[in-house]
Amino acid sequence: MIENVLIAPLEKVISRIGNGIAEAQHAMDMNSAATQVMIDNDPALSEKGLEAHWYHMPETEVTLKLSLNMKREDTKKNGKLVSRKHRLFAAPLNAEYSNTYNTDISGTSEIRFKVVSIPPPGTRE
Repeated sequence: MIENVLIAPLEKVISRIGNGIAEAQHAMDMNSAATQVMIDNDPALSEKGLEAHWYHMPETEVTLKLSLNMKREDTKKNGKLVSRKHRLFAAPLNAEYSNTYNTDISGTSEIRFKVVSIPPPGTRE
């Protein structure tokens, strides 16, 4: 099921994109591992020295066009302010959001970031 979320905290938007990239890489890894098991279990293929191909996303570049909005969140306890936090909320630049909130495309922001693969951390001794 696809859920259309119009407004979300920016950190959740970026986190979900990162999770999506990680899930895609994991799916490619699982497919390659399954292919290698199939090859290893088939003498006709394994005797020929076949090996599964492995795919890797060394870098994923993301560009988001968003409407950004800063909101203040106050936390109160017993009627007294105990914390104040500012959060940046993001909304996608799409027809549904533009029509719902009557936004002007010229007032949007662009956020660019890269998700880059790195070697795993060293093992603990």
